[in-house]
Amino acid sequence: MRVPAGAYLIVLLLTALCSGSLQASPLPVPPDQEQYLDARDWFQAGLSLNGAGKYREAAEAFRRSLSIDPENPLAWLNLGTAQALSGDSGAAADSLRKALSLDPKLAMAYANLGEIYFTSGRLPEAIDAFSALLALWPGNPDAQYKLGLAYLALGDTGQARAHYLALKA
Repeated sequence: MRVPAGAYLIVLLLTALCSGSLQASPLPVPPDQEQYLDARDWFQAGLSLNGAGKYREAAEAFRRSLSIDPENPLAWLNLGTAQALSGDSGAAADSLRKALSLDPKLAMAYANLGEIYFTSGRLPEAIDAFSALLALWPGNPDAQYKLGLAYLALGDTGQARAHYLALKA
């Protein structure tokens, strides 16, 4: 007696299902829907998204990291940076100031805050931020250059010249 070939396959599948040896395994979760369990995971996701140019998504990842660990100055710094890159300079300035309140020696926060103030025309605040950056990072050429431009825009040619000479030196 001949048995159709498909019958053996059905018997094998039924045996596997009844014995529990054929278990359904969950499909892998796509990376954009992955569940992050701790602040460090969200922080790393934010860095990856930021590096990929997905600034709004990066900002959301940093916000989630901060909802778990609100005292992390680096998360505030990166949130502010992502917010600035996505065009939300007001929120970015707030986040960067929060980073500095948690860690007053965070040079990158001063640099980014100075850039935000400079590009938005808030020159006295930009001068304060770049001066604080120079106190932490003496001789920083970008800070010297931006200080010179800010003083020049405010009409203080003496200070502008001093910063340009420091930059040249």
